[in-house]
Amino acid sequence: MTNESVPQADSPRELLAVVRDLTSQVRAAQRGTWFPLLVLAVVTLAAIPVYRFAPYLDLLDRCQSRPGHVVCPGPNPAELLYWTVALLLAYALIAAFYVRQSRRRGVGTTIRPYVLTGVALAVLATAVSVWLTLYPLLPVPADPFAAPQVEIVHAGPEVWLLNALGSPTAVIGLALLVLAWVERYRALLAYSVGYLVLVVAVGSRIIHSDSRWYFLPDLLVAALVLLLGAAVFARFRPTAQAAA
Repeated sequence: MTNESVPQADSPRELLAVVRDLTSQVRAAQRGTWFPLLVLAVVTLAAIPVYRFAPYLDLLDRCQSRPGHVVCPGPNPAELLYWTVALLLAYALIAAFYVRQSRRRGVGTTIRPYVLTGVALAVLATAVSVWLTLYPLLPVPADPFAAPQVEIVHAGPEVWLLNALGSPTAVIGLALLVLAWVERYRALLAYSVGYLVLVVAVGSRIIHSDSRWYFLPDLLVAALVLLLGAAVFARFRPTAQAAA
């Protein structure tokens, strides 16, 4: 950032306007919105081979099998381990990026609330997923290989809430809401809300498929939206940030 002298204000109102303008410039210089979106998009794409090729770790001995078929309740513990470690590393990288950027530009950084929230949500998502595996909110058939029976299940708001908290792509969106508040960025707020609505809608589908790629739409949609957001925010960075 360039050092500029503050024009002398002739009245308290003009002084307040000058302070607001300088505050806006500092906030613009602090923003690095594109980088968290890019990192989280890479993390989401990297989850695809884990979902597809990681063997199921039946730590609780709850899988049922018959010749040629194995049914296991709940997500693969390998997936939970991946998301926990990957998100923790991602937020550490994001924090390092913002600290380096603030030192280079000579302004402070307020990224700590976002990073702490992201870490807390990553751990919470793992805990919720484990809890839902042990105590599912929806009934689980005693014999998963039996012919399916028609049954209407009404899911309450608590089911939607817990499923959202157990979804890594959704908790990414929740943390982005905090980043929008930290950066005082209305465009990021609108993007984060749109992202959340999209990933929750995609992730709330009930899928019956024999394909081992059944998860692909959930991860691809989230990753592509994050990549698109990173490209747009990088392209239309505030002038103060681009020139810093």
